[in-house]
Amino acid sequence: MRPLFLFSLARSGSSIAAYAGGSPWRLPVADEILGPWDRTGPPYHYPSSQARLVEDFKAAGHTLTPEVVSAARQVLREIGTRHAEGGAGAFGARGVVIFKWPHLRPAPDAWREAFPEGSAAYLIRNPLHRLNSLIARGWTGSFGPKFDLERFVQFAKWWTQQPHRLAYDTLSRDPGAFFSALWTAWGLAHGAGELAQAAAYTRTRYHGDSGRTSDMQAGPVMSERRFVLPREAVSLYLEHPFARGFMEEMGWPVRPEDYGIT
Repeated sequence: MRPLFLFSLARSGSSIAAYAGGSPWRLPVADEILGPWDRTGPPYHYPSSQARLVEDFKAAGHTLTPEVVSAARQVLREIGTRHAEGGAGAFGARGVVIFKWPHLRPAPDAWREAFPEGSAAYLIRNPLHRLNSLIARGWTGSFGPKFDLERFVQFAKWWTQQPHRLAYDTLSRDPGAFFSALWTAWGLAHGAGELAQAAAYTRTRYHGDSGRTSDMQAGPVMSERRFVLPREAVSLYLEHPFARGFMEEMGWPVRPEDYGIT
């Protein structure tokens, strides 16, 4: 069993990237199996060992202890095996499971040490677009006094150090380039047929909440066309030296009016 990691922050497009990225081969997806949720029910139907893993990870202070890693490997094997036995994918032939983890911890070095056989890609998104999505959904429980700025800065610094880096912008602008880069990071051989299948997935399905999908609507996603950002939040991000410099390097807008502030 070899995990194909996709690291990001929440609301960065990791769900559509992971599920669409595995769709040509119908690969299994382990969607945030370390918590904080019991995902043994719909729509995931993960094995009962996943619920125990959540508790083990929490008890370990959200660190990858040898016991947590061993339990996680077992959950990954069970997810892959069930997927193949259900006729939904070729886990047995490929021996891989896509592991989506849109959280800040553990740090990249800890993941590499725990799963040296894994392959990883790191995905980032315009921080004010993802912040807008979080606020619109009411997912603000983890915010500090600076909204989600500090979390973004830490991830962005990690992102710059990784060999396989992806940006959400590319997914909407050039899905072929996006998935080709993702599959190269994962070591998956691919051609025009696989690229067409993944692109078709992104045109027809919208992942509003991890594995829960709906029909994709035409035009830009809601978080990029209807803004609910407070003026204070926009100012914090655009006046932060690292965040603004990073946004400029990425070609992301740095004018308040681009985020609904007039």
